[in-house]
Amino acid sequence: MSAPSAAQETPTTLREDLRALLGAPRELWLVYLATFFEYLGIFSFLPTLPLWLSGDYGMDDKQAGWWAATFSTLVTLFVFLVGSIADTIGVRRTLFLSFGLAAVTRLGMAIAPSRDLAIAALLAFAFAYATSSPVLQTAVQRASNKRTRAFAFSLWYVSFNLAGALCGPFIIDNARRAFLDPATKKLVKKAVELPFLGERMLSAHSTIMGLGFGFAVIAVGVLFFIRKDFEHRIDPEDAGAPAKKQKALAALRAVLSDRFFWRFMVLLVLLSLVRMMFQHMHFTWPKYVLREQGESFPVGAIWSVNSALILIFAPIGTALTRKRAPFDVLLFGATISALSPIVLIFGSSMAHQLGMILVLTVGEALWSPRLYEYNISIAPRGREATYVSLASLPYFLAKFLVGPTSGYLLNTYCPAEGPRQAWILWAVISASTMLGPIGIFLLRGWVGKRDDPKAEAAT
Repeated sequence: MSAPSAAQETPTTLREDLRALLGAPRELWLVYLATFFEYLGIFSFLPTLPLWLSGDYGMDDKQAGWWAATFSTLVTLFVFLVGSIADTIGVRRTLFLSFGLAAVTRLGMAIAPSRDLAIAALLAFAFAYATSSPVLQTAVQRASNKRTRAFAFSLWYVSFNLAGALCGPFIIDNARRAFLDPATKKLVKKAVELPFLGERMLSAHSTIMGLGFGFAVIAVGVLFFIRKDFEHRIDPEDAGAPAKKQKALAALRAVLSDRFFWRFMVLLVLLSLVRMMFQHMHFTWPKYVLREQGESFPVGAIWSVNSALILIFAPIGTALTRKRAPFDVLLFGATISALSPIVLIFGSSMAHQLGMILVLTVGEALWSPRLYEYNISIAPRGREATYVSLASLPYFLAKFLVGPTSGYLLNTYCPAEGPRQAWILWAVISASTMLGPIGIFLLRGWVGKRDDPKAEAAT
């Protein structure tokens, strides 16, 4: 897909760009607020998922890994369509559908009376999970303009990382602490009185799912303050005529028929190898570190350091690289992130855990916010959600790979009982993540090639 042609722009200062962002429509700030509450639920759900499957329903590492992979497979199937649905029925309506379903399914996972019903709620949640990020990205694009877009996406990135910074110590660790038996130092279930539902036996993990229900309900409430026509506005700074509305399948075919889109997908597949480290932090790291350091280890607080640092590093990284070619920033940042698991090869102490997260975060702050902006900037108006949802496919495929891989690696090198060789686990993960930046570097001339020479020069 050819990048949209751009007129020669007048250079602006950082202060001018930030002042322009402050004058953005209220919808941009409401999108940030909805993102914050929705991602409180998402960030608390992801590291809890494998612990919930094993702790509440007795699955071993392999079984939990395969169910996580099944969930990710459904997410991949849904993400293939959600963008074209959003481009057809509208961003606001699609977010209502997504957040509403997230509320219902998280409540179902929290109070399910049987394993079968819990799994059914998990799999139904896949649609809501697949929808949130691509459609929220499109909402940021519609509520910003070309001049402010880099910082608009940087602040969007900050909004959900603020949720990540808070949910670790205040949601995950507090919930685990409340259900930790002081004598055995093990998690136990407790009887909890719930509004309208009466007394229920809950675990720390099901409680976290239940809190996610509340966050999704608040996110739905925020959507009511977003004006219905916000997504149809055309900003004078954005080039191009208003897009014609297409049917979902027509929008999907238009994107899939473009050659540049497939070159871009190769870039995303390679970046997804780096992104696998983040999935391992959700599926592999919690069990690994709790087995190495004990159930009382503050797993939520330590992982939230990533999000807390992003609040500082992402805006700084955007300011420092705002005039650099996005492709160069992506490659440099991805390389740094890919090196992070090497730290855990040398030990599992608190210092090693924090060192690994620091290296991972520095790289993430450089490449990840710019990628969100890059995704949306090369999509034609009217098909942004379709493009972004399809561009998310490689990441969800990475989750499919990480699910079962996580189970086998844990079972082999870091089992719940018996001798462990956790350094081999992280050596394998390190080797796989480094394939991403190596591949991008070797193919940089091809994946960055554009069909429109003028667009190439502008980029």
